[in-house]
Amino acid sequence: MKRLWAALVLGVLLVVCGQARAQVGIYGMGSGGFLSSVNAQSGPLTLTSASFSAYGGTFGVYDNYRHWGPVKFGGDGRFFIQSKGNNTPFGNQLRGGLVGARLALFSHAVPFSPYIQAEIGGVGTNYGTQSQRSTSFAYQVQGGLDYTIFPLVDLRFEYGAGQIGSQFSGTRQEMQQVGIGIVVRIK
Repeated sequence: MKRLWAALVLGVLLVVCGQARAQVGIYGMGSGGFLSSVNAQSGPLTLTSASFSAYGGTFGVYDNYRHWGPVKFGGDGRFFIQSKGNNTPFGNQLRGGLVGARLALFSHAVPFSPYIQAEIGGVGTNYGTQSQRSTSFAYQVQGGLDYTIFPLVDLRFEYGAGQIGSQFSGTRQEMQQVGIGIVVRIK
């Protein structure tokens, strides 16, 4: 029993007292977005359902500026641009910027770091029905996992869900995104 307690105490000390991982990271991901259905005007009198998916990239930076043992708290800012051709000449477009708070767990005993983020910002879309994009307030919560593949380089897996405002219907619609990419920790 003493060995079990000694191993547990040693494990906790390694996690809590280990050298902290880098605080700042820059990332790029291949990402896909999905907007739930909303009625959108595609012509002078025609209403259609405008649910769509689009693919592209997400780019951003985070800074974990507070540390409490294995817990890191900080901020994240990101920009994403996604598009996909459809049966209209405009294609489906989804572009936006989000900023918010980030909470992550880390340990040198394991090569991965889970995180959760809550962000707000603006997202523009054309709903696949016009050449211009309408921009609306948006929020999203992302959860993910950074897996260390080289010193200061992580592989990232992420899923996010939230809502954007619809200027066509005056309602909010669901926005989901998924991404996989690379994080380079620089500090």
